[in-house]
Amino acid sequence: MNILQLVSFAAIGVVIIKILDAIGSKVTTYIKVLIGLSIFGFACTQLDVIFDIIRDLASKINMEGTYLTIIFKIIGIAYIAEFGLHLCKDAGEEGIGKKIEFAAKVMIFVVAAPVILALIDLITGLL
Repeated sequence: MNILQLVSFAAIGVVIIKILDAIGSKVTTYIKVLIGLSIFGFACTQLDVIFDIIRDLASKINMEGTYLTIIFKIIGIAYIAEFGLHLCKDAGEEGIGKKIEFAAKVMIFVVAAPVILALIDLITGLL
């Protein structure tokens, strides 16, 4: 699926949602969620390319596998949390989305903690 197909899919979904909204249908939230999940599924298939590029760059600069794993985890947490936040907003549950966003920030800090500690050790070792 290329970007034109993706945007066409989304545009058709938006038109269907607007038509159903106009007639007072209550299924529009479910359609929004399904369209969002479909687009997310497509985006996930494209992430392999990005991860391969990052792996290639990491091998060229001799980056440790531990740090690469941490980077992948942080990227994954950020993308999934962002998607979850917007999915909740689409469903009219922005409060739950904000809680996802907060939890993601905490999780990113926890995952990044070893890097932060290693950086502090490096700095204090230089002094």
